[in-house]
Amino acid sequence: MKMKRVGGVMAAVFVAAALPMVAASPASADQGDCQYSLHQAGYDVGPKIEAACKIGADPFNGAPYAGCYLSLINIGVRHEAADAACSSALT
Repeated sequence: MKMKRVGGVMAAVFVAAALPMVAASPASADQGDCQYSLHQAGYDVGPKIEAACKIGADPFNGAPYAGCYLSLINIGVRHEAADAACSSALT
């Protein structure tokens, strides 16, 4: 009985420790790729670009590319730069 409890506690601790790393890592890396792409294209990365890239990197968003792309176009980013940035956010 004691071993089952220890095993259950250890499994819960492992899952609790691993979940934030699994959930957070891909989105932040992809968002950074999007922002870096725009920086390389000559744009100053600020809150609006960060927000657009965050949309593009959100795996739970039903249309991440479209949301990212339209957000960037609406703030004046060129079509080619928006396409490249939002595409990099998806990978």
